Amino acid sequence: MELIVLGSGASFPVVGDVRNPAGYAAVLGRDVLLFDLGFGNLLQLFRAGVDPSRVTDVFLTHRHPDHVGDLAALLFTLRYDLKPKSGRLRVWGPRGIKRFISDLSKAYAPWLGPRDYALEIRELKSAARAQGRDWTLTCASVPHPTPALSYRLLYKGKSLVYSGDTGFSPELAEFAAGADLFVIECTVTKPSEAADFGHLTPELAIATIEASGCRRGLLSHLSVESARKARKLAHGSRILIARDLMRLKI
Repeated sequence: MELIVLGSGASFPVVGDVRNPAGYAAVLGRDVLLFDLGFGNLLQLFRAGVDPSRVTDVFLTHRHPDHVGDLAALLFTLRYDLKPKSGRLRVWGPRGIKRFISDLSKAYAPWLGPRDYALEIRELKSAARAQGRDWTLTCASVPHPTPALSYRLLYKGKSLVYSGDTGFSPELAEFAAGADLFVIECTVTKPSEAADFGHLTPELAIATIEASGCRRGLLSHLSVESARKARKLAHGSRILIARDLMRLKI
């Protein structure tokens, strides 16, 4: 399994620190799974040399624009240019994702509707399970102002956990226990911001990594300020700082 960071940034790129918003591709043999798809991440997929027609599943953590901004771009591309090699695309997410995609499709009608492939939209509850050809996935609710999920992917004995946007939660460390790679957000720098906006500081993210006992942690969803602080706090080879188009073997 290989993870490609499509977007390691926070809500939007800023002058002097151009990071794409959240998005990750897990390459599993001939199949590709996407975890969130923020603004500009479809182009990032091409830049990484990954054919979007290999994407079988998209797992959205929540409906905020910086995590779903390029979903319309992907659906538009699959309607007119490429077709999923598997013959279908499954889009997964928390409560409300079906209505969101329905409304999005109506707003752009008819340009996002599937043509010559099957599009399946599925909502997940905490502790629900998804399955593919040779992978399984579980999810857990995390604290955020809108319904949000974190995901744990298991493929050939290796595990990847992605926090999505989350406030501090001891349960998240339990969910990520023993993971081979734990991708965790750290968007803010002040404890008051973490409490108000449902995000983590680098200190809280690193504490969660340590509590999980994972093999490696990847700090991501970085603002300019949180990236600066994360670089000061990260230590050794176990805690990494994400950057756009980074590739990690798991």
